[in-house]
Amino acid sequence: MSGTVHEFTGGEATNPSERVAKFIALAREIEALVSNDEWNLDIWQVGSSFVTKGQNRDSRVLAYYNRDTTLTNRQEVVGGAPLLGQFREFAKAYVRYHHSTSPVLFEPTVKRLRALQLIEASFRCLNLEPRIESLNVSVLNAAVALAQEGVGPGRHYQFAVTIQKVYRFCIDRKFLHAPFQWKHGVRKPKEKTEEIGKEAREWREQKLPSPEAFLALAHIYRNSEGFVDRLYSAITAIFVSIPIRIHEVLQLREDCEVYDKVKDPATGDTSDTYGIRVFPGKGHPPQVKWVPTLMASLVQEAVARIREMCAEARLVAAWYEKNPGQLWLPGDLEKFRSSDWLPKDGLVRLMDIRPAKDAARWLNVQGVEWRSDGKTPFMKEARISSLAAVHLKDLPGDFPHLNRYDDQRYSETLLVLFGNQAHSDKRTYRTLIEKGTVQSYDHWLSGHDGGRKPSVFERFGYTESDGSPIKISSHAFRHWLNTVAQLKGMSDLDIAKWSGREVPQNKAYNHVTPEETLSQIRAALDDGTGNGPMFEEGKMVGINRPVDRREFAEARIGAALTTELGICVHDYSLLPCETHGHCIDCSENVFIKGDVKHQERVSKRLVLSAKQLDDAIRAMGEGHVGADRWVRSHEASIAKMRLMLSMHDDPSIPDGTVMSLPGASRDGEVAMALRDRDVNERSSRAGSVDDDLVDALVDMWED
Repeated sequence: MSGTVHEFTGGEATNPSERVAKFIALAREIEALVSNDEWNLDIWQVGSSFVTKGQNRDSRVLAYYNRDTTLTNRQEVVGGAPLLGQFREFAKAYVRYHHSTSPVLFEPTVKRLRALQLIEASFRCLNLEPRIESLNVSVLNAAVALAQEGVGPGRHYQFAVTIQKVYRFCIDRKFLHAPFQWKHGVRKPKEKTEEIGKEAREWREQKLPSPEAFLALAHIYRNSEGFVDRLYSAITAIFVSIPIRIHEVLQLREDCEVYDKVKDPATGDTSDTYGIRVFPGKGHPPQVKWVPTLMASLVQEAVARIREMCAEARLVAAWYEKNPGQLWLPGDLEKFRSSDWLPKDGLVRLMDIRPAKDAARWLNVQGVEWRSDGKTPFMKEARISSLAAVHLKDLPGDFPHLNRYDDQRYSETLLVLFGNQAHSDKRTYRTLIEKGTVQSYDHWLSGHDGGRKPSVFERFGYTESDGSPIKISSHAFRHWLNTVAQLKGMSDLDIAKWSGREVPQNKAYNHVTPEETLSQIRAALDDGTGNGPMFEEGKMVGINRPVDRREFAEARIGAALTTELGICVHDYSLLPCETHGHCIDCSENVFIKGDVKHQERVSKRLVLSAKQLDDAIRAMGEGHVGADRWVRSHEASIAKMRLMLSMHDDPSIPDGTVMSLPGASRDGEVAMALRDRDVNERSSRAGSVDDDLVDALVDMWED
């Protein structure tokens, strides 16, 4: 439902209660979430107002009940009572109005309602009548305190923000008898991706699949025999190859495969490429996710398996699309359609009724018309049209268009199932079709129902290395692929494009630890792939090298601390930092070419430094003592930042290269020792060693 909504102003009303009443009256006229006839209901059935890809959520409800109420998984209300009087009317108006002016997904909509429930509960805790016009500081503080119960810091912060939005809405529209200034005061918890230490490491590890999980899934993919195991292990093979969301896999089209050729700009050679066309979430347009060459054959095999396993269901879906309202019958039963009566043995086989003697009872329960032979009371035939009228009600609500997309039908979708085909303990209806769901895949992967239905790992006897159960979610593969891409130097922009999201969202998927960052920089020093003066020191030539390459790298690179201008690799075990606050001019500051976040930080710093330079030049012109030194300092810093940005934009340098700036004025202890040693070696070797001998010894060292 939708309608044209104008910003609420309250008209000429000056009394807050009148303004609230006008707002509620306006909301009652908006066609959104439910019909206007259902406004007075305390439970709104809103499943049709929210489309969640890959999930069956048509039963979703908004319950305008107080905080003491429990809403079960079946959307049933247990305990509690409806919100009190006028506050309930305001809550309905607030939720409906916001859904019309700034619609969000179902979960954020529920948060809006939860904020109102917390405010209503705080009124009652303070023995006050819940009226939005009477909102005050004590009520809001009590609501924020109640929001903390039973949730973590992150959830508490979200509730506090949502409560503050209710307050802000009321202030802006002059709903309060006594306006006041207020902020929730809850500190935003630190991002997990920024934390270090044991807990942060454990959190990162929980986000990523373990090696044991990968080995188990590989065995299951190759050796499974059951329908569900073969189907869902093929989906998993796609997950471990490209960063794709579960709902994107479930709504892949049958013709999702893309074959192309790409030309290497460096060599001019042409090679084959293979990708999967997906329709990403979060409002992004269709895109091709290119599969790494090493994984292409696996994905091709997995897609072919899914296509073959779901072929019959797609044919039935196509039949229903051409014959709406009629019941599909297999070829040998089609001859009975003209008479509209299906024999008992055909019915038993079609509906998989077991035991067969219960056919009449099954028809009675379903409300399907049947008849006997007239001589005995036993069921002989069932009316096909009656069976169709009852049975076809169980077709998906969005049929024939998948997820209500006008341009995609069930018959064009790669993964389509018969009714209950993904449930090993339920009867499969070959007369019905359904889509794969996120819940079904997650249950296969992780188990459910309190352990009564084990995960695929438990059924195949796989555990973690310590014997604990393997626990994993479908999203873990996406985190893993993004982390691998970060480790291998893929730029933030490329990772975001490959994953189908915005660059700032990469942060939540990057689980590279500080130790792994340190290893990357040491590796760049060790193998000579780094760019800049720091890495020239590691390209050791000659006879008398001071240490082994690996030892040198570990001595030269002492830490990996993220700063505003890059990554600090100073070894704090030798000396404290002697250039604190002046990283731009330090030889121990490195950065990753193509790092979008680093580019943004440097660009912002450049704008600030340019403003400071203008102020310093103005001060120097006015004769302020020492201003000339500030001018020189800012000019030097600006030059270095512009050099950084130009290195980011240099197409000849591959993204992911570890870089250091030339001309840095400070040396680390190892760098100074190497320089001094190099001077001494050159003076002692001059003219005393045969060039052929030097070459031979160098070859021996490399061997």
